Amino acid sequence: MRRAPWGYVALAGLLLAACDGTGASDGEQASGEQASLEGESIDLVVPYDPGGGYDTYARLLAPYLEDCLGATVVVRNEPGAGGLLATSQTFVAPPDSLRTVLMNTVGAISAQLSEAEGVNFDAGDFSWLARVSAEPNVLAVAADSEFETFQDLIDAERPVRFVATGPGSNEYVNSEVLPKVYDFPAETVTGFEGSEEARAAVLAGDADAHILPFDSQISAIDAGDLRPLLVIGRQPHESLPDVPTVSDFPTGEAQQASLDALIELVETGRSLAGPPDMDPDHLAALRTGVDCALGNEELVAEAEEQQRDIDPLSGEETATVVDEALDAPAEFQDLVKEAP
Repeated sequence: MRRAPWGYVALAGLLLAACDGTGASDGEQASGEQASLEGESIDLVVPYDPGGGYDTYARLLAPYLEDCLGATVVVRNEPGAGGLLATSQTFVAPPDSLRTVLMNTVGAISAQLSEAEGVNFDAGDFSWLARVSAEPNVLAVAADSEFETFQDLIDAERPVRFVATGPGSNEYVNSEVLPKVYDFPAETVTGFEGSEEARAAVLAGDADAHILPFDSQISAIDAGDLRPLLVIGRQPHESLPDVPTVSDFPTGEAQQASLDALIELVETGRSLAGPPDMDPDHLAALRTGVDCALGNEELVAEAEEQQRDIDPLSGEETATVVDEALDAPAEFQDLVKEAP
């Protein structure tokens, strides 16, 4: 598991000390800002159905966030439009509301860059609370697939059929951009209600490949249902040391710029955000509370048991990586816009 930078760990340590190591106890809060939300109710919105990776992270985080804030955290599932519906609804929520969304930041930014239907937000304007995780994406096929290596996909004589929940999803942008970078025929099948349904299409032989973050793939890989072919990152994943990365498949200069932009986009990961222009006191309190929760060693251990990575960035750092992703090279933005 990747560890947070030393400065972040130090900050988390101070917050943990303030929260007595396991979050606030007996109603005591870590700071004056946190105390301002004591007794309040906070909506933690998941833009997908229950049972998926985002839902798992939200339900892991909620009790620790409650402890750190002394507030009630209600997890709400609001699926639709590949995650764009809940994201758009958060964007137009009142600034003084306590609505937060665990956003598929990769999908949201790519949908904005492509000017996809259903994008009613500007990702740069959200009130960013933190990044929760940022696992590299893994391209996987069914264990009995005719494609045994990523090179087999590159050499495919027929379109490779990828699956994705919709244009607002992480899996969609990866499935659209990667074939263009490596110039092999492909199509993306959408309309699935969730990633599990999309995976079922691959396992049934109705589609060929699925791209998701590592922590959403590993259980099916360990069970022998999926075969990983590629890590979309610069370094091998410690749990998949024999699976090649995109660095093992060099490409042209223009294509490499797009590939680098894709990797940087993926690094925005799963992030927590509130509506634009959130009340400054609420924003400060939520950022402090989320930092406290994500720095809790018990939460990290619980997440690791479920093979879920915690790789946090502060709210300010998250806003910076989002702005950098929105400022992607023209070549990459063109590839994203070319997606149907």
